[in-house]
Amino acid sequence: MKKIFLLLSVIGTLTFTSCNNDDDVYVDTDTIGETIQLNNTNLTFDVNTGRYQLLYPLNPNIFDSDAVLVYRFTNDDGFTVKQLIPRTLYLGGGDEVDYDFNYTSTDVLIYADATFDLSTAPEFINNQTFQIVILPSNFSSDIDVNDYDAVMSALNENGGNKVRVVETR
Repeated sequence: MKKIFLLLSVIGTLTFTSCNNDDDVYVDTDTIGETIQLNNTNLTFDVNTGRYQLLYPLNPNIFDSDAVLVYRFTNDDGFTVKQLIPRTLYLGGGDEVDYDFNYTSTDVLIYADATFDLSTAPEFINNQTFQIVILPSNFSSDIDVNDYDAVMSALNENGGNKVRVVETR
């Protein structure tokens, strides 16, 4: 009797543990980073804030635990340079341009302020390229986020990174 009970226990255990098929249902959506490149972006003046800005809606929304980085692409001696913002550009004569951003789970707001009227220097607000990088909550904190190539490499190693390019005006 003890042998039959032991045999039935083993068969029952194997049956119940092998009948789990929730691997077809579960989707691990928090481990894939996303990059959104905004080409030909014009920041527009917002009278309420007194600054030039762009509000980009995130579709789909991100998790509250995810983080967002924003890079501004600029030209330096013919090479494209990716600068992490917030970023201050010192122009000489005491003039400065500041790029910054904030985000929620539904959108990213990129904006520029200056110590002078930015409408007199459209090269800082028109035809800009920004890249929004969404970092999943499990992203390694050992990566130097100032190093764009290191961030993109780490995202690709951690389960892939889809890049979406958007033309804006």
